[in-house]
Amino acid sequence: MLLHVYWAVGGTWGLPLLARHNKSAVEAVNWVVSALMLFGALFVLALNRRTGSRVRAWVLLAPMWIAAVVCVSHALYGFVTKALYLSGRHGAVDFPVVPGVGTAEAAEANHLSAVQDLLVFEPCFMVQGVVLALAAWQFIRTRSGRRKWWTSLAVGIVVIDVFGALLSLAGARFALS
Repeated sequence: MLLHVYWAVGGTWGLPLLARHNKSAVEAVNWVVSALMLFGALFVLALNRRTGSRVRAWVLLAPMWIAAVVCVSHALYGFVTKALYLSGRHGAVDFPVVPGVGTAEAAEANHLSAVQDLLVFEPCFMVQGVVLALAAWQFIRTRSGRRKWWTSLAVGIVVIDVFGALLSLAGARFALS
């Protein structure tokens, strides 16, 4: 969350080229993301047995499942696409063209962005997803419930990543890097 607050107050380290040229939108989005991450942290804290026993399990587990699946899917998809980009398959990542930025400067910025994603951001997404999944898993009390939890996470991750791959292969743009 600290990195998102840093971006929300105007920091630029780690931002892709387009984001550096659209500061007000990036700052607004990062305030929203920071609030969502704080809200997510409250969900993790709500898994405490006393609090968790007063609330229906699905109310706590559904948002945790969504967050874990999205984070792990994001990391896996990012590892693959950024590695492909860095290996020379530049079509694997759709870096937008930024008006007024030369080809050489854009190529350098895109390369740096892909490296930062591989070394910093995608591992952070993976850790977040795994920690969220493990926190929720500890809340589940039965062996069969825990088995269903892991199975549903795996299915969700596969579905999202396959869907993302199909969108990419079809040439659809659904996110900016």
